[in-house]
Amino acid sequence: MPPIPPQGGLNASYTPAQIRRNRLIFLGLVLVIAGLVAFCAMGPYDTKDQSATLKAGDCFQNIGTAKEAKTKKLDCTDPHADYKVLKMDKDGVVDTFSCSDVPGTTGSLTQSGPGNFVVCFKKNDQKGKK
Repeated sequence: MPPIPPQGGLNASYTPAQIRRNRLIFLGLVLVIAGLVAFCAMGPYDTKDQSATLKAGDCFQNIGTAKEAKTKKLDCTDPHADYKVLKMDKDGVVDTFSCSDVPGTTGSLTQSGPGNFVVCFKKNDQKGKK
């Protein structure tokens, strides 16, 4: 009958160099996972969103959703330019305060957090006209 291997503890077949290597691999994996979590939490914002660059008179298309709007600046005669900016309030936080005094406003886009702003807009009546 063969001898029973010892239970628990370190396996004698691992050398100190192998143990060090395994610990470094584990540490590397932990760092990669931590980096991915940090990137997802604070990562680059979608550069396709041009909301922060809009100014009064610009026209744009919403390439996002109604809840998560992302704008693409277009020429006002472009057939895809659905909206025209009436006011850009770089210090605005609440759209009802920023857009209440702007005649013709039919909608607003608000960004809060770093770089607050409110964009007041209306439907673009020049859409598709040359």
